Amino acid sequence: MRFEGKVALVTGAGRGMGRRYALGLAREGAAVAVNDRSKEGLLETAKEVEAQGARALALGGDVAKKEDVGLMVNEVTEALGKVDILINNAGVNPFILPAERIEEEGWDRIMDVNLKGVFLCCQAVFSVMKDQGGGRIVNISSQAGLFGEQGMLPYCVSKAGVQVLTRGLAYEWSRYGIYVNAVAPGFIAGGMNEPILGKTEMVSALAQRVPLKRFADPEEVVSVVLFLCCEETSYVNGTTIVVDGGMTGYPPNPIIDLLGRK
Repeated sequence: MRFEGKVALVTGAGRGMGRRYALGLAREGAAVAVNDRSKEGLLETAKEVEAQGARALALGGDVAKKEDVGLMVNEVTEALGKVDILINNAGVNPFILPAERIEEEGWDRIMDVNLKGVFLCCQAVFSVMKDQGGGRIVNISSQAGLFGEQGMLPYCVSKAGVQVLTRGLAYEWSRYGIYVNAVAPGFIAGGMNEPILGKTEMVSALAQRVPLKRFADPEEVVSVVLFLCCEETSYVNGTTIVVDGGMTGYPPNPIIDLLGRK
């Protein structure tokens, strides 16, 4: 019960990894405010949070809109009194296209949600956390933000931006006791990857890029996010923890494969 008495806000919590982060916090005692644009998914997550014995608050709204974000944070503080933890999970990746075919509208939507939305949510909780003497912010980036992926240019740029934003905010807000860190997952057997999990050949091919030869179990990522939310990480700040099974920086080596070294 590391988070007993704490209040957490999780964006993009109507399904996937956002729901898992919310449930992980609830299991360990936090009251959890969950945000999503999908009302149906949002209410389901809130119901599951309450089933863990935790208090839940369901909040609609688009993180890319400053007015929505302001109202969301106000609702949390009015209903639950504070915000100790913010998990910026909301993100989109609606297409895979070569760079020359990306439309301005598609680029803007990804940047608005994945990068501007993270900043707006951080900015909105700043005064709350400052007045209460501190807080924890965990921004969800991606391994793709480190080296990029073909066909996913705006997504990769947005996630790289989240890592720089994390470092910048940590530098500016540390004086107020506000810790800002990020997590950069690789391939997860859940979340945005759910649509491809039934495609065995594709999953197998992608898993070969990982030294561990498998996708992450979602709870393996949840545990790292919760780690960054707890008091024990009192000297971890402004960093991005990569949770990718060792894939980053170690692409498959065809020469070694030809030599039979598996």
